[in-house]
Amino acid sequence: MIDALKKFDDNLITELNKIAGNKIEYWDIRCGISIGTTLDFTDRKSKEISSYETTQCGIRTFINGGWGFVVLKDLDKKSIIDGFTTAIKLARLSESLCVNKFKIQKRDPIIKSFKNDSRKKLEEVNIEEKILLVKHHEKVASDYSSKIKNTRTVYRDGHGYTIFINSDGSFINQDITLLRLFNLVFAQENGTIQRAVNSVGGIGGLEIIETEKAQNLSIKSAKEAIELLTSKSPVGGKFTVIMDPKLTGTFIHEAFGHAVEADLILSKESILEGMIGEKVAAENISIVDDPTMGQGKLYNLPYELFGSYFVDDEGVLSQKTTIIENGILKNFLHNLETASRMDVLPNGHGRASSSVSRPQVRMGITKLEPKDWTLEEMIKDTKNGVLCEDFQYGYTDPTTGNFQFKAKLSYKIENGEKKELMRDVSLSGMTLEVLNRISAIGKKVDLSDGMCGKGGQSVRVCDGGPYIRIENVMVGGLN
Repeated sequence: MIDALKKFDDNLITELNKIAGNKIEYWDIRCGISIGTTLDFTDRKSKEISSYETTQCGIRTFINGGWGFVVLKDLDKKSIIDGFTTAIKLARLSESLCVNKFKIQKRDPIIKSFKNDSRKKLEEVNIEEKILLVKHHEKVASDYSSKIKNTRTVYRDGHGYTIFINSDGSFINQDITLLRLFNLVFAQENGTIQRAVNSVGGIGGLEIIETEKAQNLSIKSAKEAIELLTSKSPVGGKFTVIMDPKLTGTFIHEAFGHAVEADLILSKESILEGMIGEKVAAENISIVDDPTMGQGKLYNLPYELFGSYFVDDEGVLSQKTTIIENGILKNFLHNLETASRMDVLPNGHGRASSSVSRPQVRMGITKLEPKDWTLEEMIKDTKNGVLCEDFQYGYTDPTTGNFQFKAKLSYKIENGEKKELMRDVSLSGMTLEVLNRISAIGKKVDLSDGMCGKGGQSVRVCDGGPYIRIENVMVGGLN
């Protein structure tokens, strides 16, 4: 553990508990030191080359529904004690004004250290080598065709040392490294502009960018952007739609996943309020959120999945949560507050973008479970449909279930055969209606990495599933 974090020893914790006394019911402290690199190149020229080291600390206190929260930059003992005292005052003030009174559940303490494995440590590669990597991807993309007009490649890595302590007696150390590579390409021809985006990210070291997927990232983006230039937009209407794993994941995460975050349930902003135990999807549908470590090997990866974590940002162990089982809604996703207010156990989904951000209810790795269809069987069994691959952008409203997504690549299906590529294909509908119209589910799950935004914060996530076929979906295009 880095020296600055050693200030949080038994003597300091004893003093903090003495200060807390009977003034508050619960407190926790998250403190982290992060070291990392950001490289951002556009059109083969650097926009940003930076290394950083940050030290951040967040102190949270609670009494009878009221929270206090204080952010520290200075970690000397006096600053910590002063900040803790201020957080207590804020919690008591908040309690006097808040409407929703509740108690935080007591938990068994966790005293443990966590560290991920890396085959090729970030510190063993200097920044010059990382710059060469980004320049290589920029060159590959821009040299692919004269029709490539703009490129952008972003490389980010980070090494975080964090501690979590709370009034229940938990003391958790973590030593985590992560990396993400992002590539964006724009192509233009005869006034038509198309773009393609791809990324790869994970928990680990430089082995993440040595995989075949990472090495082919920029050429994949360039190829997709060029192919889209000559594709046509479809005539709108209702069709049978086959979604690839990436688009399946987008639907499960955006259209459905946010609606099971319990803070939205409590604020009456979700279509799923009061529906635990009810049928919300077809009987063949099961959806889970499982951010536990150790899943990388299930997908033949030399690193951990980007959305994985050992514990959430409230010191709750990550765990598999079954959201839908055989069509029945089983659980919401919870942090400490929502679990306490709804009288259930927390399930490890209290997450924050940093030590100085307040934890919110967030997804981790959300996926639709596989069944027994192959893609070829789905296509052969479809008379008039569209095969949609990957995701460009979209809109979803968890209060109504209304969604609209634009797919990156789409192919017409006629009489059981995959036909020409189409572009500008949008899908729209109501979430629960679509979940009840899924008629086929594939055998193999694939997951995408990304950053999910909520409440001004972004956290790393994965989502996905197998290929799925949905009946009677509204498809739109430019025609």
